Amino acid sequence: MTMLSKITNEAISENLKKRFENADIYTYIGNVLISVNPFKDLGIYTQQILKSYENKNRMELPPHVYAIAEGAFRNMIAYKESQCVIISGESGAGKTEAAKKIMEYIAAVSGGNSTSIKEIKDMVLATNPLLESFGCAKTLRNNNSSRHGKYLEIQFNSGGEPVGAIITNYLLEKGRVVGQIRNERNFHIFYQFTKAASQTYRDQYGISGPESYLYTSAAGCLDVPNIDDSSDYADTLKAMSVIGISSAEQDGIHRMLATILWLGNVQFTETNEGYSAITDPAVVSFVAYLLESSEEMVSKILTSRTMETSRGGRRGSIYDVPLNIAQAQSARDGLAKAIYDRLFDWIVVRVNKAMQARSESS
Repeated sequence: MTMLSKITNEAISENLKKRFENADIYTYIGNVLISVNPFKDLGIYTQQILKSYENKNRMELPPHVYAIAEGAFRNMIAYKESQCVIISGESGAGKTEAAKKIMEYIAAVSGGNSTSIKEIKDMVLATNPLLESFGCAKTLRNNNSSRHGKYLEIQFNSGGEPVGAIITNYLLEKGRVVGQIRNERNFHIFYQFTKAASQTYRDQYGISGPESYLYTSAAGCLDVPNIDDSSDYADTLKAMSVIGISSAEQDGIHRMLATILWLGNVQFTETNEGYSAITDPAVVSFVAYLLESSEEMVSKILTSRTMETSRGGRRGSIYDVPLNIAQAQSARDGLAKAIYDRLFDWIVVRVNKAMQARSESS
């Protein structure tokens, strides 16, 4: 790009267009790699192509995300300094896929034949399907849009072998749990779970198809072209096992997912006084069962709020104030969002615990 005779927005766009039409989706502009998402497989991520970039200078081969990963990895080893790859772009630009390819490259070319090193590599790669399931969703512009921010730090020893990793997540789009615009979807995991759950989970947690729940069906999009929810669910479960999430912990995760789904089906009716009342107590009873709480407690937190008066810094009287329908719906949605937010944070903490450095990193 820097070799263009005239640097204008039009010239840059025309250059990118010509390269894209020639199936060259990567272009250098100095040390920056520009990527144009082709939304199809071009066959440029094979093992043979990956190996061709190993130990090569960035300018020896055509522009590629593997070259960026190679440069960062070799600079880290040569200069003993931490390296950072920043991936930015609008929704659908290919940020998630680029991050995955960088991790795949580092796992493939970094040293280490010991069991612990291989475990770390497997765990780092397993975070992709796991966090995609819980943190990505179908939007109007992107079928696999990341709805959270993620910073992944891979730790290496002095020999360039990965010995641990830390994930920092932020800005999870909690609002998507309870509502999406038309033709978008909730997070992938809800459709994976409702379509491919085991019979045990279906019996224990009352799981049926995604059309049965308000939080997964209201936007009118249950299926996505080129996404196999059942197959992805199998990958999610495998990732949980690779990371070391126990069967009991997996049961707890699925129990919380079921709780959120059933919470969305709690509906309210208006009383003569203008307050809210539960339309179908049986739904609340099942939510209480999933939460291992009492039906009375769940009904109370959904249809009223507790207020406390104070005077002169001293505690006063406590009142239960009834909610109207709009307030009750907001309370229901708030509970569902809080459960999912804490579940997501717990998964990240659990992953970090499994990937903590096995030996001293440099």
